[in-house]
Order: sequence, then structure tokens, then C-alpha cells
Amino acid sequence: MERRGRKRFRVKVGALAFLGTVPSTIVDISESGMAINYVVFEKEPARRFLLDIFFSADDFYLADISSALVSDVQFLPESRFSAIRVKRFGLRFCELSEEQKSRIQYFILHNTTCEV
Repeated sequence: MERRGRKRFRVKVGALAFLGTVPSTIVDISESGMAINYVVFEKEPARRFLLDIFFSADDFYLADISSALVSDVQFLPESRFSAIRVKRFGLRFCELSEEQKSRIQYFILHNTTCEV
């Protein structure tokens, strides 16, 4: 059964989410959350955190989005010798201002390719 209340949209290649200074690729997004691919360098993020969305092709930047981690899936490395750990995080947006909601709607309208 689908738990999401909002439609998700595939994001164009090149859109990034920054958790602190660590960039991750945005896979898909909705008005209530998104999925990202995150490379785990040292430690994983807390359960709640602020993130920024950046997409250079549209000169888009949205800072300080309060988010919560709702799912965490480990990817298997392409090579068994790889030390790189990649995870897919499902995130829920928390306590968005009206301006942040409006900017996320703009991002979805202009920087996604199709419904997931």
C-alpha cells in the first residue's frame, strides 16, 4: 500500500541536496518530501536536519529546509572491493514556511521530468 499522500516526480539530472556540506543527488520529489542518493563518508545524518536544494541549470537554490529521515536503504556496491557506501534516504519535509512551499512547487513545475 502506498503511504505517500502526494505525487512524486522524477528530478532532472544534476539537482543536488546538501546535508550540511555533503552533496547528494535528488532522485524524486513531492510537496511533502523527496528521495536522495547519499554517499556515507564518515557518519550518517541525524534523524532530523536542515538541507538545501541546489540546481545550477535553473539557478535554483533553497536553503534550510527542515527534514526528517523516514527510510534508509543501503545499496550494494558495484564492486565488492568498493569502500564507498551509498544509501537511498526517504525524507519528509517538516514545518515549511509558505515561501518554502512555494519554491518547492516551482522546483517541481520546472525541474522534474515525469511522475514516478
